[in-house]
Amino acid sequence: METLKTNALRRVAEGKSETIIMVVNSDERNLNLTKIILERGLPNYVILAVNNPLTAINTLISRDVNLVILDADYNGVDMLGRIREDERFRKLPVMMMSGSTERELVANVFSLGVQDYVTKPCAPKDLIGRVNKLLTAEERDVHAVSSQARSSFRILLVDDDIFDLRQEREILQSRLPCEIISAQSAMEGMKILESRGVDLILVSLDMPFVNGLRFLELVSENSRLKNIPVVIMTDSRDFKVLTEIERSNAAGYVRKPNISKDEVDFIESKLRRRR
Repeated sequence: METLKTNALRRVAEGKSETIIMVVNSDERNLNLTKIILERGLPNYVILAVNNPLTAINTLISRDVNLVILDADYNGVDMLGRIREDERFRKLPVMMMSGSTERELVANVFSLGVQDYVTKPCAPKDLIGRVNKLLTAEERDVHAVSSQARSSFRILLVDDDIFDLRQEREILQSRLPCEIISAQSAMEGMKILESRGVDLILVSLDMPFVNGLRFLELVSENSRLKNIPVVIMTDSRDFKVLTEIERSNAAGYVRKPNISKDEVDFIESKLRRRR
């Protein structure tokens, strides 16, 4: 986000308020339809429609683009790869659209650093809302980055379900002053813990190979990590399952993926005890 913050601050300093969204799609019909929807729903933003990768890269070089919207069904993944290969655009917000919910595709685009994945068909109102959310998040970062950095907690979120992971992340970030570090497997989570300190761990119970309770054991067995509170996330209502969690060393459990306000308050209480 550093490049984006710099661009946004420069626009403020220069008295500019132009916000640019670039839509890239090789299918002209889909490209024009998306452009019309955004222009009608976000009249204060500049919408650029581009139908080929070369023009897209040239546009990124010449304009301060705030958000790129790609379509995985029309060369969007290749375009995303080109964007992330360029040091100048590696942190540029990108939204990916697709008619596919295939786990491998979703995992691939998130690994390349997309901020949102929109499944088609998407209602115009929903698309506009999600685009606006990404853009306003950038502006909040510009105005509050220093104070947020001082007060935020650091949470490791471990979940192999990419859609649940995204929802859990959004809920926590909207309700807590926190930095979320995401992992899609227990192995990835342990690697993160080896290199970064965290204040709390949220881990999904049902994961392949190493589930949430086994992950808890691995953390508890490590002398350097054992004091970090671990909260289990589960959608199970089975009494035996919940009893097993309560008898473990877990700090507690919450429902996933739609973590309630009371559960967020519970997580916050565990975080503040660490401070």
